[in-house]
Amino acid sequence: MFAKIEKQIEEAQKAEKLMIERNLTFDKMNQKQQMSLTAGLEAEVAKEFSKYDEIQSVSNSVYKGKVKDPAGEFDGLFIKYLVEVKYSVSGETSSSKFLKQFKKYIEPSSKDFINVHKKPVVLFIKQFTNGGNVNQSVLKTLQNSKEIKVIIITDFKQIKNLY
Repeated sequence: MFAKIEKQIEEAQKAEKLMIERNLTFDKMNQKQQMSLTAGLEAEVAKEFSKYDEIQSVSNSVYKGKVKDPAGEFDGLFIKYLVEVKYSVSGETSSSKFLKQFKKYIEPSSKDFINVHKKPVVLFIKQFTNGGNVNQSVLKTLQNSKEIKVIIITDFKQIKNLY
């Protein structure tokens, strides 16, 4: 698993170098480059979490039912936490779309719920754009989840503080 993580980090570093050389922002990169950057960040976050916790899954799809319907993806699943990684969150983020994605992690009554062990969810955000910040309403709504705790972090150093 660590070989996969290192490869994803290496690929993301190439995309990030290109982004810097061309003076682009994440949202101006093409979809393939955005996917590479996001996968690399997921891998970096998993690598950092692995210093404190056991990795159960990284960037893996989750299926429900006998037909193996795709139900979602765990960016990082550890003994203690379920981790969702966002490379960039905009101040113009659609609240309904963002909250719908998290419903499957934090609302056990949802038909799409996949966090069966009800682990606290850590949302790692690398950067904010267009006036976005940790205090924007959609993120506050997540943090006020009654059923399952949502912790928002924006720096690798904060991971250690979770343990």
